[in-house]
This record gives sequence, structure tokens and C-alpha cells, in this order.
Amino acid sequence: MATSSGYDYEVFLSFKGADTRSGFTDFLYTSLDNAGIRTFKDDEELRVGEEFAPKLLQAINQSKISIPIFSKGYASSVWCLKEVAQMVERQKTGKQKILPIFYDVAPSEVRHQTGGYGEAFRSHKNKKRHDEETMQEWKNALNVVGAINGWNLHSMSNRREGEFAKELTEEVYKELKKAYLVISDYLVSVDNHVDAIMEMIGAQTSETRIIGIHGMGGIGKTTIAKMIYNRLSHNIENCCFLHDIRETSKGKGIQFLQNQLIFDILKIKCMDIKDTNEGTQTIKDMLSNKRVLLLLDDVEEENHTNALVGKRDWLGKGSKIIITTRNKGILDIPEVDHSYELSIMDPVRSLQLFSKYAFRRDSPLEDYIEQSNRAICIAGGLPLALEVIGSLLCRTKKEMWDATLKMLERVPHDKVQSKLKISYDALDFRQKLIFLDIACLFIGYDKDILVHFWDESYFFPKVTMKVLQNMSLIKINEDNKVLMHDQLRDLGREIVRQKSDMRMEKQSRVWDLKEGLDLLMRYKGNKKVEALRLKLDHEWQHCITYDNFKTLSNLRFLEVGGSKEHFRVEERLLWGELPSNVLPTNDFLQNSDLLPQLRWLSWHDILPTFKITAFSMKDVVILDLSESTITHNWKGWSHIKVMRNLKVLNLARCLHLERTPVFSPCSNLERLILESCILLREIDTSICHLKSLVFLDVSYCENLQSLPDELGRDLARLEYLSLNYCKLLVRLPDSIGNLESLIELDMSYTSIKELPQSIGNLKNLKVVKMWDSEISEIPEALWTIGKLEEIEGLNSFGIHVRIGNCIYENQSLRILRLVGARIHALPRLPESLVTLDLHSLYMDRLPDLSNLANLKELHLSFGPPPDYGWKSDGLVEYPMPRWIENLTKLESLILDSEHVTTSPTDLTLPPQLKKLDLKCPNLRRLPRLPSRLSFLNLHECYSLCWMEDLSNLKNLSSLRISHAAIAEVRGLDCLENLRHVELWYLGQLEILPDLSNLNKLSRLRVAACHELVEIQGELPQSLEELEIIYCGSLQKVPNMSSSMRLRKVEVNHCRELNVEEISSLCSEKSIEFVGEV
Repeated sequence: MATSSGYDYEVFLSFKGADTRSGFTDFLYTSLDNAGIRTFKDDEELRVGEEFAPKLLQAINQSKISIPIFSKGYASSVWCLKEVAQMVERQKTGKQKILPIFYDVAPSEVRHQTGGYGEAFRSHKNKKRHDEETMQEWKNALNVVGAINGWNLHSMSNRREGEFAKELTEEVYKELKKAYLVISDYLVSVDNHVDAIMEMIGAQTSETRIIGIHGMGGIGKTTIAKMIYNRLSHNIENCCFLHDIRETSKGKGIQFLQNQLIFDILKIKCMDIKDTNEGTQTIKDMLSNKRVLLLLDDVEEENHTNALVGKRDWLGKGSKIIITTRNKGILDIPEVDHSYELSIMDPVRSLQLFSKYAFRRDSPLEDYIEQSNRAICIAGGLPLALEVIGSLLCRTKKEMWDATLKMLERVPHDKVQSKLKISYDALDFRQKLIFLDIACLFIGYDKDILVHFWDESYFFPKVTMKVLQNMSLIKINEDNKVLMHDQLRDLGREIVRQKSDMRMEKQSRVWDLKEGLDLLMRYKGNKKVEALRLKLDHEWQHCITYDNFKTLSNLRFLEVGGSKEHFRVEERLLWGELPSNVLPTNDFLQNSDLLPQLRWLSWHDILPTFKITAFSMKDVVILDLSESTITHNWKGWSHIKVMRNLKVLNLARCLHLERTPVFSPCSNLERLILESCILLREIDTSICHLKSLVFLDVSYCENLQSLPDELGRDLARLEYLSLNYCKLLVRLPDSIGNLESLIELDMSYTSIKELPQSIGNLKNLKVVKMWDSEISEIPEALWTIGKLEEIEGLNSFGIHVRIGNCIYENQSLRILRLVGARIHALPRLPESLVTLDLHSLYMDRLPDLSNLANLKELHLSFGPPPDYGWKSDGLVEYPMPRWIENLTKLESLILDSEHVTTSPTDLTLPPQLKKLDLKCPNLRRLPRLPSRLSFLNLHECYSLCWMEDLSNLKNLSSLRISHAAIAEVRGLDCLENLRHVELWYLGQLEILPDLSNLNKLSRLRVAACHELVEIQGELPQSLEELEIIYCGSLQKVPNMSSSMRLRKVEVNHCRELNVEEISSLCSEKSIEFVGEV
């Protein structure tokens, strides 16, 4: 039997259900699931008799991490002992890590089987069901796992389980180092390219494959490579994405990339590689036994690939390597198995993409068809050009279209940057300067910080950024970061080079770290330079002098990084220590004559002994000292007094900082960042006087116990306050009510138990976040805030939470998410709600939400009755309330009515619904569903015996039905957009229809359908995974000959099937097979 090399699950939870299922295990599972970690929570129904269910065995073997939760009753369960023994076997192969949790027992009790564990083994021995060899195997497993340095809740009597679950989730996340790559919205289909390359790379084979994707810049190579990477990453444990190698190798060197590759695969900090040859040898020595998924993005030279994966045997068998490049020549080597030329976009797709940007629709306006066809001809099928030209022409008059198109038509087809430059030329002078600054320096920076760099009165940066965004020259992502396509970046940098006659020492902006140091030391600067980056490398031993900086009279931006141990500077370049009781005088300011135009200074990783240089700091608006080892005693703090115009101070990740400096001189400060100063215990009270402060981030300051009592006294302009993960913070000061401009308050993962009544004074508050909170009552004052839009929180402690009746009066509230909070009474909610997510409602029937006419997302789940042992004489038949079908804007409905005593028996739904997820044990019939539905999940609807024909669901892409009494799924064969089908525990189901026409179906899973006799017809050509388990009556599987993409088949415990024949067929077609009778 072949074993799976993939990972359907990432984490396997093993626990004794009666001990922890309703408490800690649920907290942990929810936390892992919310983090996007695929977690297998042991299902009691898979434990049949004494045999190890294949699904359990598979889940353990295919998980990257196993977490046994050792409770007092763990060892009394034979199943738990079997599971932990299998974990140890899996760990021996090096393919799994065990993270044990000692819930209410000591590790020694587990390891040596004392106390309750000893009693459990004596009981197993007395029952005589298991031989001595088996029990010794279990003991050995407990001995191994009990010795692992795990998580000991037993010794943490005051530890909150929800907080611990969150910490463990973060640890698991780091361990997994999630490989999924974020892809920007791609507005037209590229499935043809992805499918062709997937065929080349042989996802289903155990062969090592190196695939190259080549084509001109801006054609979409990286986007498509990321799509392939995401498809493969679930089945390969060791993944690495090296982004923009062309640019990174210039700035940081190929050794940086070698270090990154080793770190990403081994997940350990390797030695600091300084020589390329040393790096190649290290890669060969340490990675040759690792199956790796590696994406090398934008490789320019052959020596890049030679240094990273020169030979296929440098990485383990079955590795998949993807290379994207503009230079086809580097792929013309024997090591590359296939190269794929990414062709230009065809006219139909080109017109569709162009129209998205030019008209904000899928096709051109009728009066613009001719001009649109001219435009796509000019763009030559290049996605980036289509996007930029479309944005350039958007909302312009027809005569402007003609003039612009004539200009573009004069540019040769192969001059891509020249076409893009038309958009640059359309900018005004100030917009061009900001475009060049972003292209050379600020890709990936926060937009709200950048706007401070450019003089508001001259550059109008907010307006300019919007213009650049509308013209598709930049993008702003969901994290407020400024992004730019590498073709546009290269265009901007080339413009800077050409303006300097291709001489680095004359450039206005120097972004290359080595060139920056060269400019400073060799050319002693240049008055034309406005922005400079430099790095003090390991070999650098020179002394920085006054003369090096003297000529940089127009420098606006300076960033220094590198080896702090090698920093040397002449004496007259240093400020002397300024006594704390002396104010800077005019003479002092005049003597600081270096860099008189400096507005942004970034100097990272500086030592406490570092004396700040004698630059003119009076016009500095951004000071970034993040990741430094400075303390509250650092002498440089005294010189903040000079920075009267400082707007942004970044002290993030200053890990030795216990107290903040005095902020009084920084009267114009608008953004203060103290994030991850983990030793910070005290914030100086002078912060209360920063009248201009807009943004304050003290998140992840884990030792901060209190905020200044007068925090809200003068911070009338503060809009954003993050206290996220200040775990020791127990209260908000009453003065917080004076923060009249506050828009967002994040107090997640703190120890705050109540909100002050003064919170009702925050008249501009829009967003409140309190995840993993102990807050038990939301004060009525909060609901009186007229601009409040969103409240999000997770209560993982099972605390009864009162919402308050005044919530109905708040007609601005759009989003209400209260997860895990025990809500016994739900007041009338405001009609303005768009999203309502309430977990653990402790009510005996569905609440009346008939007034929520604007609702788009509704998620309701119910906890058990207040008296958990209470039993009803019988469930009352209770039809789904009519108000649900009247929610005409509802698009997503998730309903778990398991614990509702009057659970609905039928259902009528609104027509706009796109997602339906039901767990309704008494639901008997499912009528015709809304045709717009794209996701349908019916689980534990035990009474469901009749469903309407599904053939009208033309948009349905995912169908999951489990634990229901239906005998057939009618219309399944007509769902042309269906991609995933899972049918579990359908005890009455006898026949599945012919699915061969479902050309998008990629995964079919059928389990525990004991009466299933036949799956008619053939499997669809698009199918990639087929799983059939515990279908004891099924006599044959469909013909697989036409399923060209099939890469995995699993058949388990289907006694009527010829497993050997299926295995042989899979072997012939190089399909991975997992199975047994």
C-alpha cells in the first residue's frame, strides 16, 4: 500500500472527550481554525470497536504536528493510547513533531505512568483485552512524549485557557511557517496557463522537477507561479519563496538569499553565510534529504540559480522548483526539465481586462469599442500595460482618448516601458517626484507614514497618492502598504539614472546599499542627492567623517543599516551629551549644519552607547530607531528636544526599553509606535501632553501593566489606539473618555474585565476590538455613540455577557461579532446591521431578527441549555421563522441549532443567498434553494430526508452533506461550476449520478455511505482527488481512464471493491494510491 506524501491536515488533536472536549479543546480547535490551520479534531464516530479507523490513522500520518492533550482520564482510553503510539512512530520518521499539553496532570505522571495513569494500565491489564507487548508499546510512547518539553497547564493554576490556546496557536503557526502566498486580484482567468504548467511539474509524481516560466516583464509570470505554488504547498512540507531575486541580489547579495533558503526549510537560524561558495556547500549538505517546494522569482543571471539550486540533487527526491525569468537563456541548461513561455493575453481576455480598468465593467461602452480595440492592440496583450493604459483613459473624454492613443501608437510594440512612461508623463511635476520616491525607496511602506515625508503645503501627498492609485501606477493593499509592479519600479529608477547621465554619483536618489556607501566614502556625497540608503557591511572598517556628509545639502532621506560593531565616526561628527536641564539654543541649532534638508532618518540596530550624529534635526519629521538595543538611559534621548517638527517616532521592537523617553518636546508628534517593546513597563506621563498625537500603538508590550491615568487629558486628536496583547493590562483609565477623536480601539488579548462608563463620551468611535476578552458586560453608554460601526470580540472563558437594551438605539452599527460569549437574552438589534455573528447563544429558540433588513451575513450558533443535564420530554416542532426569507439582502447564513429545544423543521431562504451552512438536527426537508448559492454545507442534519432538485444551482462550487437521512442528491450531475463534493454518513444514499460532465470538479469524497451501490458513469476529466471510505456496498468505482489530472486515489474499508485492481491501475497511471480492504 502506498502512503500519502501530502498533508490534508496540518495538526492532529488527541484528547479524552469527556475531560476536555467542551472546554479547553474547543478553545484550542477554534483558535487553530481561525488562524487558517487545518486541524483534525478526533471524532468519536470514527472510533468503531477496537480497530484503528483508517481515517484516524491517515489523519495522524498526514499531520505535520500532533498535539496530545494529557488529562486525568487520557490513559483510560485505548483509542488515546493507540493514537499517541502512532504519533511516536510517525515522529521517528522525522516527518512529524509532537507538542504535548499536560492539562491537569504532571509530565512525570504521564512519563512514568504513576497516579491515575498507573491505575488505568492496571485496569487494562485486568480486562485482558490487550497483550503485554501492546501495553508496553503504549507505555514506551507515553515515556517518550512525557519527556518532551511541552506545555504544562498543570503548573499554571491561574492561567486562562483561552489565552493559552492563543499562545499555542501562535507557536503552531510559527512551526508550520505557513507557505500560502497572497495573490492580488486577477480579473480574468489564467487557468489554461496554470493547468499546462501543473502538468509539466508532475504534481502527482515522486520525481524532482525544475520548471522555468519565461516572458517579458509585466506579463504575469509571478502571479501564475504563485498560483502553482499555492496548489502544491499543501502536499509538500518544506516550502520557500524567494521574491524578486534580481533586485534582492543587488541590494543584499546572493548570500542573503542562500541564508533565507536554509532558514525557510530548516526553520533554524543558520550560520551567517558570507561567501557564495560556502552557501552552496551548506545547501547541498543540509537540504539534500529534504523534499522542497522552491519558487525563485525574477531570476536575472545564471549564477543566481547556480548559487541556489545548481544541481537537482542539492534538494531531496520529489522536490519541485519553479523559476520565473525574463531571460530565457538561463533556462537553456540540462537541469531544467521544461520551460514554459508565458504568451501574451488573447484579444478576448485583453478586452475584458482593459474594460475592467477603463470602464469598471467586463466590456467596453458601445461608443468606445473602436478605441478599445486600438488600446488592446497597443498594449500587445501585456496585462500590466492593459491595466495602466485602461486606468489612464478611465473617465476621460473621447477626444482625450484619441489624442492619447495616437501618442501610444507611435511607440514600438517591444518598448514596454516607453508605453508605461506615457502615464508617467501625464503626471504633474509634484506627482512625478512622489512617483520616483516610491519607485526608488518606499515600496512596501505604510501610506499614512509616507504622507508626512512630503511637505503637505507643496506636494499634496494624499491627493497625489490617490491619483497614482487611480492610474494603476501604485496599489494600496489591505494593510495600508504602498505596492508597485516591478516594471513600473524599474521605469522610475531608469528615469532617475537617465537624468544623471547614468552616473551614480549624480543621481537624485541612491537606493542600492552598496552604491550608497560608495557614494558617501568615495565621492564624499553630492549636493544633488535627495535620498540615500547605505549599509555598513562586515568588511567595512573605515571611519565616517564630517566631510562625507558635508556636501549632502539637499538630502531629505537617510537610512543606515548593517553591522553596528563596525561603526566608527570622527569626533566632530558627534553631538556632545546635552544636559537634561538645558534647552537647545539657537547657537546649538546653527552649529548642526549637516543635512539641513533632512526630513526622514532611519538608523536601525544601534547600541546604547551610540551617540547620535550631528545632523541638523530641526526639520526631521520621521525618526525610525526600530529594532535597536537602546534603553531608557540612552544619551541620545536628550536630542529629541531639537526635533520640534517630529511627526513620526518608531521605537518598535526595541527589546531593551523598559521606560519610554520624555515626550514633552515632541509637541507635533502624530504617530508613536512602541509595538513589541516586550520589556516596556512604564509610559512616561508626558505622553498625555501630545496634543497632535493621532496614532498610538503599544501592542505586544507584554509587561505593560497600566496606562497613565491622565492619558486622555490632552490627546484630543488621537484616532487609533492599539493595546493588543498587553496581557498584564487590567484596566482602562477613566480619562479615556476624553479621547474625543478616537476612531478605533483595540484591547484584544488584555486582562481588562470592564469598560469605564466614560467610554460613551467617545463620540467618533467606529471600531472596538476585544478578542479573547474577559469583559462580561457591554455598558449601555457604548451604544449611545452615534458613529459606532463595528464591535468584534471573542470570549473564550464562557463568561455570561450582557449586551444591553440600548443597542437598538444605535443605528450606525454595521458589524457585531461576539464569539464564545454566553448570551442568554438578545435584545432588539438595530436595523443598520450588515454582519451579525453570535456564537454560544444560550436560548431555547431562534431569536426574532425580522427587523434586520440590511443584513448580509448572519451566523448564529447555540450552546447547551443552562442546566446541561436537563432533558426535554421531546423536541417541539418549530418551523424556521418566516423572517429569514424576508432578509432580502442576506448573502451568507450559518446556523447551528443543535442545542435549540425547538429546532426548525423546514426552511425558506432569501433569493440573494450565496453561502448556506446548516447544522440543524431536526430539519426534515430542504426546498428549492436560491439559484445564486455558491457554497452549501449541511452537517448533522440527522432528520433531513428530502431535498429539492439542485439543478438550478449553476453557481454552486462547493457541496458538503454529512449525517443526513436523504436517499438521493438530485440534480448533482447538472452543477457545471462544482469544484468540491463531500458526502459523509448518508446512510440511505444508494446511487450517485454520472458526474462526467462536471468539468470543474477537482475533489470527490464519499465516506460511510453504507448503502451506496453505484457511482454512475465515468469520473470527470478535471478530477484531481478521489476518496471513498467505509462504503461497504459499493461494488465498483467509476472509470478513471479519462481523468487526466487525477493524482490521488484513496479507497478504504470498501469490502466489495477489488482494491488490488484499483491499486494496480493507479500505479500504471502514476497516481498516488492509499488503500486497504
